[in-house]
Amino acid sequence: MPSFEIPDIPPKAQLKQETENNQTVSTGAVTFTVTNKTGQGLSGRVTVEPQGEAKAEWFSVDGESERQFAAGGTHTFTVRIKTPPAATAGTYSLKVRAVAVNDPDNDFAESPVVVFDIAAPPVAAPKKKLPWWIFAAIGGGVAVVAGVVVAVILFTGGGGTKVPNVVDLPFTEAEQQLTAAKFTVVQENDPDSDKAPGTVTAQDPVADTEVNEGDKVTLRVAQGVEVKDVRGETLTVAEGVLRVNGGLKAERIAGPAGGKAPETVIGQDPLPPARAALGGTVKLTVDPGVAVPTSIAIPTTQQNAVNALQAAGLNVNIVGRCEQTGVRDQVIDLSPKQGIFVAKGSTVTVTIRALPRSPLLPCRRFDVLIAPTDRFIFQPSDQ
Repeated sequence: MPSFEIPDIPPKAQLKQETENNQTVSTGAVTFTVTNKTGQGLSGRVTVEPQGEAKAEWFSVDGESERQFAAGGTHTFTVRIKTPPAATAGTYSLKVRAVAVNDPDNDFAESPVVVFDIAAPPVAAPKKKLPWWIFAAIGGGVAVVAGVVVAVILFTGGGGTKVPNVVDLPFTEAEQQLTAAKFTVVQENDPDSDKAPGTVTAQDPVADTEVNEGDKVTLRVAQGVEVKDVRGETLTVAEGVLRVNGGLKAERIAGPAGGKAPETVIGQDPLPPARAALGGTVKLTVDPGVAVPTSIAIPTTQQNAVNALQAAGLNVNIVGRCEQTGVRDQVIDLSPKQGIFVAKGSTVTVTIRALPRSPLLPCRRFDVLIAPTDRFIFQPSDQ
C-alpha cells in the first residue's frame, strides 16, 4: 500500500492567453494536496508526469518538490503550466506522482488525470484601407508637425524613456518589464555572483537613464553552480563534494530510519539539474539509523535485552560465554555497544553467561543451542 495519497481535484485546468515578446503563450496552474498516510515521518518527492503529447518543459512545481512529511502530514503543491507559442492548439493532460524518497520505485501514488486546452492564437483583424483624402490631409500636415518636432527637440533636447531598475529581480521578470517598455534585452552570464541563479546582478544602462525605444539594455545574470547528486553518499563525503563545488554548504535533515547505514544521504534539495548560488545551502536528508538501546543495563536478563533490541527495529544473535561465577543465562555483553548507531534491521550480538557443569571444573569451550523453553544448553566441545 502506498505511503502517500493524492485526493481527487477538478479534472480540468483553465489556461489563459498572454503576450510575451510579441508572441502568444498559454499559462495556468493546478494545485494538488499530498498526504502521508503512515504513522511515521517520511521524505516525499512530487514529479509531474506529462500525458500524451504534453511536454515536460511546459510544467514546473512551485517551491521544493522534495519535502519532509510528518506522520499523517499534508503538503500542497502548485504545478505551473506555461506552453510555448509554437504549441499546437488542442487538449492535453498531466498527472502528478508522489514517491517515498527511500523507495521511489515501489512506494508511490498518482493523482487523477488533469486536462487543459491550448487555444489557437487570436487572428489579427484585417487592416482597413484609408480613404485617399486622409493621405492628402496627412501630407499637408506633415510640414507643420515636422516643424513642431524640430522645435521641441531644439528647446528640450529630445528626451527619451527612463530605464527601470531591474537589479535583484529574476531575469524573467526583468525581461518582461523592459520588453513592456519597448527596450531590447541582452543577457550576459555572471559566473562570480553569489546571488540566486537567474537573478539580475547589474544592468547597463543603469536605472533612470533616458534612452530611446528599441535601444539595448544589457543584463548581467547570476549563473550559480551546478548541484551534484550526493544521494547514497555518507553525510561527510557529501559535505566535501558540495564544498569543492562552488563552496556549497550542507544543511542536515534527519529523515526516517530506512535500513541505510547511519548518516547516509537519502534525499537532497535542490536536485540536479538545478543550480544553486555560490556558497549557498543544499538541504540533505539523511538516514539517522537507530541506536543500540542505552536502556539495556548489563547484567540483565535475556528477555529484557531481546525486547529492547526488537523494539528498536534490530535483529538479535545470541551467543554464550563460560564464566566460573555469576548467574546463569544473564546478558553480560552487547556488540555493538549501547548508544552506537547502526542501520535499522542490523543484528546485535547478545552474549549470555554459561557456567561450567561443576564449580570444581574449569570452563571449557562450549557450543550454544537454543532449547524450546528459550533456555540455553551448553554442550562441551573439544573442537
